[in-house]
Parts: sequence; C-alpha cells; structure tokens
Amino acid sequence: MFAIALYSEDMQKIEYADLSEKVYNELRLMILEGELQPGEKLKQNLLANQLGISRTPLAAAFSKLEKEMLVELLPRRGARVRALNAQELLDLYNIRIQLEPLAAAGVARNGTDEDIATIMKMHTEYKTIGDSNDPRAVRKADYEFHLAVAGFSGNEPLYRIISSFNIVFICNQGGLLKSAQQSYEEHSKIVDAIASRNAAAAEFFMRSHLLDSRDRLLSDTKEAS
Repeated sequence: MFAIALYSEDMQKIEYADLSEKVYNELRLMILEGELQPGEKLKQNLLANQLGISRTPLAAAFSKLEKEMLVELLPRRGARVRALNAQELLDLYNIRIQLEPLAAAGVARNGTDEDIATIMKMHTEYKTIGDSNDPRAVRKADYEFHLAVAGFSGNEPLYRIISSFNIVFICNQGGLLKSAQQSYEEHSKIVDAIASRNAAAAEFFMRSHLLDSRDRLLSDTKEAS
C-alpha cells in the first residue's frame, strides 16, 4: 500500500509540473502577442478562470516568468507584466548584439540542410507578413526568425538565453524600430551567408543588423527624453 501511495504522490507531482509548464508557456505567448501588456496587473482569479486552472500552477508560472524578466512580483499586491525603462532596453539590445551573431555563425557551421531550408522558408514568409502592414504580426515573425537562427545554431544554452531576452524586448518595444522592408533586406544578407556556410559573414551581417536597430532605439530614446 505504501508503494502505491508513493507512486500516486509522484504522479501528482508530475501532473502538477506539466500543468505549470503549460500555464507558463501560455502566459509567455500572451505576453509575446501583446494580449498582456507591459505594466498590466495580472489578475490571478481572472487568469485562472480563463485558463481553467487553480491559482497554484499560476503562481508557479509567475515565479518562472519573473526569472525571465517578463513578470514582476509585487509584495502583497500580486504580479504584473514587467515594463522596462529605456536603459534596460538598451542593455538588453547590447546583450543581443553579443549573442545573436554567435548563433548565426553557429547555423552556418552546424545547421543541417533541412535547418537552413526552414530558415529560408521563414524568411520568405516574413516578406509576405511585412507587406501586410500589421506591426504586431511583423514583430512576431521577426522574433520567430531570430529564434529559428538561435535554435538551429547547435547551442542549446545560447538558444534559451536569446529566446528569453527577445521576448522581453519585443513586448516592451512598442512600434517597429525599422521598416519591415529594411529588416527583410538585412535578413536576406544573413540568410545568404548561412546558406553559403560562411560563418564569418553570417556573424558580421547579424551584428550589423542588430547594431542598426540598437542605434535607432538609442536615437528614439534621446528624442523622447
């Protein structure tokens, strides 16, 4: 009987962990897609009813999202989507500039033909989405393109870091830093370098792409101050 009870308890822990992970992924997507906005208070009862869960896995998901700078836990006041200030956004972009060129070089060296074909397909789809003039869809497509490059780099820790940082940036970004057409043209250089297995060029063009965006963000910040 003791063994059966122990097994049942272990299964409950596994089911709870699975549910917490599902809630975490759902909230992360809601933040990425703008359904939950920076600074917005996270109403636990409302979210629990919306997701059909209790508050316990919701609290566990909040804790995980806090570690990724996506949620801010407020003592005795619940939680809210974290809103970054201008300096924090610049700091994040400087981190991206260091990390994402490594990912682009990694794909050129380590990506399979299928990996590269997937990136090329996403690049083509980005052009179509860019022509739709839907800023939210463009931001999401841009995130997915950069995430795919990181994911096919062959470096799992790098992928995880880039994934977290990019969501934080995108959900705080507001408008587009540059036109979808310019991003597409800059992405084209990255994709061509990756397809040619030229790691140095892929790294260079990814860095140039991000440096231009960072400079635009810096300019916007100065104009707003």
